[in-house]
Amino acid sequence: MIRPPSTPVLVLLVVAVIVFAALPWIAGPYTVKFATRVLAMAIFVMSLDILIGVTGLVGFGHAGFFGLGAYAVWFVTPKDDGANLILALASGIGLAGLGAAVIGFFAVRTRGFYFIMVTLAASQMLFALFHDTRIAGGSDGASIDVKPYLEIAGRTVLDFQSRNTLLWFALAALVVSYGVVLMVVRSRFGRVLQGLAANETRMNALGFDGLRYKWGAFVVAGMMAGLAGALFASIDGFVPPEILGWRESGLAIMMVVLGGVGTLWGSILGAVAYSLAEEVLKSAHWVGPVISEHWPIAMGCFLIAAVLGAPKGLAGLAPTRAARPWTPPADVTAGETGAAHPAPRLEVEGLSRNFGGLAAVSEVTVAFTPNRIHAVIGPNGAGKTTFTNLITGALPVSAGAIRLDRADITALSAAAKARRGIGRSFQRTNILARMTVAENCAVAAQARGAAGADRAEEARAVARALAAVGLVDRADRPASSLSHGEQRQLEIAMLMASGARLLILDEPLAGSGPEETARLTALLRELAADHTILLVEHDMDAVFACADTISVLVNGRLVAHGTPDEIRRDAGVREAYLGRFAGLEDAA
Repeated sequence: MIRPPSTPVLVLLVVAVIVFAALPWIAGPYTVKFATRVLAMAIFVMSLDILIGVTGLVGFGHAGFFGLGAYAVWFVTPKDDGANLILALASGIGLAGLGAAVIGFFAVRTRGFYFIMVTLAASQMLFALFHDTRIAGGSDGASIDVKPYLEIAGRTVLDFQSRNTLLWFALAALVVSYGVVLMVVRSRFGRVLQGLAANETRMNALGFDGLRYKWGAFVVAGMMAGLAGALFASIDGFVPPEILGWRESGLAIMMVVLGGVGTLWGSILGAVAYSLAEEVLKSAHWVGPVISEHWPIAMGCFLIAAVLGAPKGLAGLAPTRAARPWTPPADVTAGETGAAHPAPRLEVEGLSRNFGGLAAVSEVTVAFTPNRIHAVIGPNGAGKTTFTNLITGALPVSAGAIRLDRADITALSAAAKARRGIGRSFQRTNILARMTVAENCAVAAQARGAAGADRAEEARAVARALAAVGLVDRADRPASSLSHGEQRQLEIAMLMASGARLLILDEPLAGSGPEETARLTALLRELAADHTILLVEHDMDAVFACADTISVLVNGRLVAHGTPDEIRRDAGVREAYLGRFAGLEDAA
């Protein structure tokens, strides 16, 4: 989780704010103007860190929203007078937010290079719109003759014609923006964004609509970039179309990386460091004309050295604030399971899934009664994982129906099914490795219901889940540091914290030693008291020891379903699958 800066860093930030605020008294007009440009750029770069560092979305079109915010000021400025300050800033934020909403609606439906391509293409379209047409001055840019100002009762309170006023306003805007962004990323909304950046598959399986959250983050970041653009337009009173292009987006990405991805305050540091380095190199006549004339080469050397010397960014060189220790709520006692809820009944009828001409699952009809452990077994390639993917919504159904407590859920998405109380684990451990053990369960607990439980209930759900799987003493450790078996236990704890009543566990015992297997098997028996459990497993000893019913899949078809004793005696099962598996004889 993104944390506030440490005390030494906070002190340095306060000192920096004081220095910027005092510049009008200790520096000349050029320095004040330069500092104001740096502050506007810092807001812009921090808005990009919301996407790159918090949400995990790396795009090449963020400058488009910066430019929209700048042009919005020109649109609302009368020919012979300045625009109302509130109107100018609101227009910049609003137009950029509208552009982000439209572009983001399509962009967040792509990933990786495709996300880069969509955002880059959108930014270049905006550049072409303002550069190749006369909508706002064309290639010559747009001039703002009178800068925004604010009047109250006929008296001018704020006037951006004053360089000092603009500097102080930009500084205040940066401080407020940082505080708001830090508050947002540490809220439930921000916690989900960080979870999506860490593992979108797991977050969707917990019930979070990843597209909606990423779209929201895209719009918020775009609006913040629009604010930066509106301030930028007010500095020189001129808006060139080039600020919409890919070069500005690339510069912002470099500043985020230079400062430290995902730190927020590091993006501010990156903007300041890059701007200062560029200004020094451009004016380095005292070193020699070669440096100042070919400053991009020197800048490239500086960036390479910075990346090699500080791979986590300049912010990574500073001390970090330790996470607040997790303590279980005092009102949760050992062994407490929370309020009892009825376990659901799952039914599938004629369930099929085809991949071209291959039938991975074919006309499976079976019912799983509540408060039982139902094992699904079969040889490799039998269709077990595909079967669970169909039930959980990870794959669409080719034919058939899925009903949960008689309600048809066949067409629901994975997130929607999770919100109906279906929780799943995966063949490979699927957790939020960047977060602590307690934070993993807290994110899962947040998925309970549309708005999540209140903080107190959320904490109790986390405590109960960790106590049930025996990970209370690991609560403050990074999830990535757990052993394989402990990570499997954490997955189950996340499902418990999420409030899921139907647990679909895909090979939870794979890779576990005898002690871990015995512990997890005992846990499954306890969970069956108020859950319906669907267990896909290859460990026949564990299956026959804990399962109430067993379903056998062979080549995508259900060949048998019954109690462990019935499956042992089924001649067809022996012939098709278990007869060639030594574990059958051991289990019998």
